[in-house]
Amino acid sequence: MLREALSRRRFPTILCRRTESVPQSGFARWGGGGYVLFRGGRQMVEDGQVAPPSALGHLRVLEIVNEVGEFCGKLMADLGADVVRVEPPGGASTRQIGPFLGDDPGPERSIHFWQYNANKRSITLNLDETEGQALLARLAGRADILIESMPPGYMDDRGLLYEQLRESNPGLVYASVSAFGRGGPRGNFKGGDLAGWASSGYMYTTGWTWHRPTRPWGRQASHAASLYAVTAALGAVFNRWSTGEGQHVDVSLQEAVASTVEQDSPFYVGDNVISGRRNNDHANGLGSTKILPCADGWVHLNGLAWRNGRNRIVEWIADDGMAEDLIDEKWHDDKYRRANLDHLLDVVTAWTKTKTRAEFFHAGQERGLECGPITNVAEAIDDPQLKHREFWVDVEHPEVDRTFTYPGAPYMLSETPWSMRHAAPSVGRDNADVFTRELGLSEDELARLRQRGIV
Repeated sequence: MLREALSRRRFPTILCRRTESVPQSGFARWGGGGYVLFRGGRQMVEDGQVAPPSALGHLRVLEIVNEVGEFCGKLMADLGADVVRVEPPGGASTRQIGPFLGDDPGPERSIHFWQYNANKRSITLNLDETEGQALLARLAGRADILIESMPPGYMDDRGLLYEQLRESNPGLVYASVSAFGRGGPRGNFKGGDLAGWASSGYMYTTGWTWHRPTRPWGRQASHAASLYAVTAALGAVFNRWSTGEGQHVDVSLQEAVASTVEQDSPFYVGDNVISGRRNNDHANGLGSTKILPCADGWVHLNGLAWRNGRNRIVEWIADDGMAEDLIDEKWHDDKYRRANLDHLLDVVTAWTKTKTRAEFFHAGQERGLECGPITNVAEAIDDPQLKHREFWVDVEHPEVDRTFTYPGAPYMLSETPWSMRHAAPSVGRDNADVFTRELGLSEDELARLRQRGIV
């Protein structure tokens, strides 16, 4: 009963079953024939191959999410956590989000779902039924972390709130990701990624003065909230090691985006200035960061707002004989530069148009400037820096007999690296493993549950 003893103290533990686990530190022989690992990574031996140790291999994570929260589990799964995606029979709603392979919609062809669910396992449970709720509660009793991002009231109506699930698992860390967080005048409002941008003050500042506010491409509010949810959940797990108690992590998309508005809040609090749309400029209005046209596309240039960077840029333009009046000392005055920013940018733009992206990038780097080309995705996949760091990874999809290139993790760990272990699972692929081998249901029981639409 070593595992139970350690679990009561909420040490991260793993009871090895289907594979042989060779712990790196702090392990003991379990009477049932496996090992129990506490504190630390693990190496898994499967099919004769030893996988590298993982940073979060000791964590079991349940995921009951929509598109707002599925990135959260992906971040943990990439670091080795056993993340089980709980889907309704027939598949999660995010399997209906395109694009689809071959423009052919279907639950097993969503490229969106593939991206956000690689490295996870999948089970199906009908949480509208009492039996489905009971099975979820049993799974939560064995989990370290539960992530949910369902609409307000969904978990409440099904008896799956943190306060209810912690009764059988006091160490459970329960992370909720929602548009506005729990409580408050909007706590019960529905909202997705766009609500986070629209209500945070951020989207008001994006785009052009003559155009409506513009949302950033992709689900960036959900990404930000997921990063905060992972950070807070792992902090709660760390605290559990000393207290034995879990806690509820409550993350708001609105707050996640509002925390990134940079200078807008200080401008308003300090000077009562409401920042508006900036027309491809920084909030300071001094032209510090710009996207500029060049001979074969677009480049970015940073440094016009401060003396050292501006001097280097103007010196470069002057060397090319195109500086006009920019060498005058009056351009070092912020008020003058702000009032005459259009002229400054006209001169700089006329100059950048004479250079290719490669010329601009390499010459600018030699001068110590923050600058570079704007690349498309095909160019990014072929980028020599990303290739050197092995950022892109090839993932086999046996269900369609093809291999696809995925973005990897934007970090490197020297001892416990992330890994792409497998593609996103098919609907309910791991039902047998989870319900029979882990929860102890018989195959007949599982078959009956399947016939009645519970799994």
